[in-house]
Amino acid sequence: MYKKLLFFAFMAIPFLTSAQFVEGTVTDSSTGESLIGANIFWSGTSMGVVADTNGRFRLEIPQPYPQRLIIRMVGYAADTLIIAAPNTNLAIRLYPSLELNTVQVEGDRGVFSMSAANRLNTESINRGILRKAACCNLSESFETSATVDVVLSDAITGTRRIQMLGLEGIYVQNLFQSVPFSRGLSNVLGFDQIPGPWINSIDLTKGIGAAALGYETMTGQINLAFLDASEGESLHLDAFGSNQSRFEGNAIYALPINEKWSNVLFVNGFIQQMRLDMNDDGFLDMPLREGFNFMDQLRYKGLDLTANLALRYGEEERISGQENYNYGDDFGTLNAYGFGLEMQQYEAIADVEYVPPQLDKTFLRGKASFNRTELQSFFGNTNYIGVENSYRLGIEGEKHIGEFDDHSLTVGIDYFADQFEEALADSAFSRNESVPGIYAQYAYLRPRFDAMIGLRSDFHNLYGTQISPRLHLKYNLKPLTVVRGVAGRGFRAPNMIADQFGYFASARRTNVLETPDAEISWNMGASFLHKFNLWKGKEATWNVDYYFTTFENQWIADRDFDTRQLIFYNLRGNSTAHSVQTDFQSELWAGFGFKASYKYQFVEVDYLSGSLEKPLIPNHRALLNLGYTSPTGRWFLDFTGNYYGSSRLPDTSTNPEQFRLAQRADSYFLFNTQATFVIKDLELYVGSENLANFIQDNAIIDAQNPFGSNFDATMIYAPLNGRTIYAGLRYNLKIKKK
Repeated sequence: MYKKLLFFAFMAIPFLTSAQFVEGTVTDSSTGESLIGANIFWSGTSMGVVADTNGRFRLEIPQPYPQRLIIRMVGYAADTLIIAAPNTNLAIRLYPSLELNTVQVEGDRGVFSMSAANRLNTESINRGILRKAACCNLSESFETSATVDVVLSDAITGTRRIQMLGLEGIYVQNLFQSVPFSRGLSNVLGFDQIPGPWINSIDLTKGIGAAALGYETMTGQINLAFLDASEGESLHLDAFGSNQSRFEGNAIYALPINEKWSNVLFVNGFIQQMRLDMNDDGFLDMPLREGFNFMDQLRYKGLDLTANLALRYGEEERISGQENYNYGDDFGTLNAYGFGLEMQQYEAIADVEYVPPQLDKTFLRGKASFNRTELQSFFGNTNYIGVENSYRLGIEGEKHIGEFDDHSLTVGIDYFADQFEEALADSAFSRNESVPGIYAQYAYLRPRFDAMIGLRSDFHNLYGTQISPRLHLKYNLKPLTVVRGVAGRGFRAPNMIADQFGYFASARRTNVLETPDAEISWNMGASFLHKFNLWKGKEATWNVDYYFTTFENQWIADRDFDTRQLIFYNLRGNSTAHSVQTDFQSELWAGFGFKASYKYQFVEVDYLSGSLEKPLIPNHRALLNLGYTSPTGRWFLDFTGNYYGSSRLPDTSTNPEQFRLAQRADSYFLFNTQATFVIKDLELYVGSENLANFIQDNAIIDAQNPFGSNFDATMIYAPLNGRTIYAGLRYNLKIKKK
């Protein structure tokens, strides 16, 4: 009997013995971005994998120890590690084969921001680049990039709207570490609600997004990564003040609780109470503001499981309008015109990734988010109230197959629900969206060729079934010469008030001709990226891209048909956008960085009055950024010049003669500069924005009669508040445990 037991025990050994693995992430040494498609394999064997879309890998270890693990990526110097025991937390950083020997401050002040490794055409803005400007909030973080245009929405609310590929930011998907967030009523204040010092990096991706990211990725994505506790326990303090009485402060405390758990606490407060009227039109150039933002981010990183939970709360109050406006005395009268806004946001975002040990080369992910936005506002004597509750839940699985994991399949399901309750004057609007969806995404990753094909099917309770195909291609002509192509379909539900919030700062009568249908677009694009040695080992990068967007349907806000009306209707014809951009950047000599960009864009829409160029979209945009870092890294200077070309203004030809505008806006330049000094853990900076003090003339039509029929504060294309001088400090303390 004992012989039989011994035999079965011997046969069970292979099943009781667990395989041993090595796993980790592969990133770019300078930008920190994930290196998708990096090859990881054991020397002298055929055992290998390809890093996934997050740069992660998991590979079984052959016996006996030690083994040589080789990591390779096109455009990067190969690396070899000696593995003598299982390891589940390798952080591998590959260095470009063409090195940029810049002097860096804390390793993150870089010049280059475009990668040849990423499947998508992505520009990365790291924390070092963000420090080139005051960067009080996210909407002010794009001063060194021509990819995103940031302009005032009107002359009253003080909100900034972004434009990308010649189209409004409502067609760009906002991501919090790859989880969708900030949409609907949250877009009323745009990115003003995200403090800049909280951000570790920003990835700007052009074109239609991956199927797994959702159906609203129509023209691009802005993906935010916040500061974490990877560098140990630390305290970051930031303070900012300007000559226009704007003051802002941030405190960030990062705490690694143990080897698996960490937590980061973010706190922000701001205030601006000076009444400014630089253009002498009787209206405040910028609103009086005060507010508070809080976020706590808890992370877990274990052997097979990683998880992230972020809780965020923000509130803000704004008052604007005529200089002498007082709500208690003037609301409901014709004494003075005012604008007011109170906003509260509650948000929770969670994501989980699980690598089942029993399922080889398989990843399971879950994402969930909740957002509640409460908004109360008024324009003159017209009240607006809005409440939105958004819910999102998604689960997906990813499987890698093939000898080198060069094939992968991702399938997932998600569910999105949105509840709107709005009231404008005597009109009430409500909308409940319920959108279950499924998707599949196949990726083929090889050192020179990379393809991803995706397909979504979303079942919208209001707009029916929507099919969204997506295609992304990348090919390396040479190790550092890349061509990319993208094409796909996306859709979104329009929000009549939130999407055009600033348009209500006028005497125009709102006229809604029909019920809005879903906005549906096709986006196609191609790009070419080339990295090369300029001289003496100095690396240069040249990028050029073209994107075309056409709409099957678009919710139109028409300001041309009648100067007395703001007319809303579904597209009746064509709406197209063309965008061409080229960028060149290099370190010309030690410590001196140079970046130049030029963009041409043309957007045309069929309005009721005919086919017209879309208003307030500049045809030409140029950027020049110069930066110098001292040899010791103790101080650095930055200068940025932006050129905004002429754009078409909405038609005012039927106004009385004194209230007519030119057909096109003036072109103009904006110049910003900043000097930063480093003293151990302290950074001091001083700077100026709008050095040339350019201010738009006649920003408000009939400003002296805001309750008259000609009043219009929506024709804004340039700054209103003139030159700003500011100063600030940043303090970073890395806490060492005894």
